[in-house]
Amino acid sequence: MKKFLEILVLGLFLTTPSQADDIRDFQIEGMSLGDSLLDYFSEEEIIANNRNYSEEKKFFYVVSSGNLNLEDYDSLDIYLKTDDRKYNIYALGGAIYNLNFEECIKKKDGIIKEISSLFQNSKFVDYGTYPHAFDKSGLSTQTNSTLYFSTGGNVRVECYKWSEEIKLKHNWLDHLSIAVVSQEVEGWIKDGYK
Repeated sequence: MKKFLEILVLGLFLTTPSQADDIRDFQIEGMSLGDSLLDYFSEEEIIANNRNYSEEKKFFYVVSSGNLNLEDYDSLDIYLKTDDRKYNIYALGGAIYNLNFEECIKKKDGIIKEISSLFQNSKFVDYGTYPHAFDKSGLSTQTNSTLYFSTGGNVRVECYKWSEEIKLKHNWLDHLSIAVVSQEVEGWIKDGYK
């Protein structure tokens, strides 16, 4: 378990505490907010792996790269502006699947401890476990801890436990998620994806 966390944390970011003072210091699969996705994938790979996040307003879309060769994660979600031909990254999340909820919580807590040691002037806000808004039955849950940056944006470490109905209907898996979210995407989410 400890070796997994060391590998995972190294995959998250490669900075020293003296350098880690900005959300852009975080890396997931070597990528950071503000980077061009073209530095990591071809335009053909990006287009082949994109999906619209919101049907009504397509201000951002998500590149779902579950079929790409990744080192530390099973899949990535990368938020890009719809008409940005530079493919700049505005949010970035990695997911690890096939964990039971208790394993996920242990890994989440270990990751929070590691990140907190690098960002000693910042503190995670623990939102606990609550029903996931997507599942109207209330049977799916998520556990969320978020680190907020004074410069804007946040890092979220979450565990998702989907109901059996949601798993069957959408083919979704329980998972651990680590996401780096820009202030702009955070505002877009709060505005109901408009």
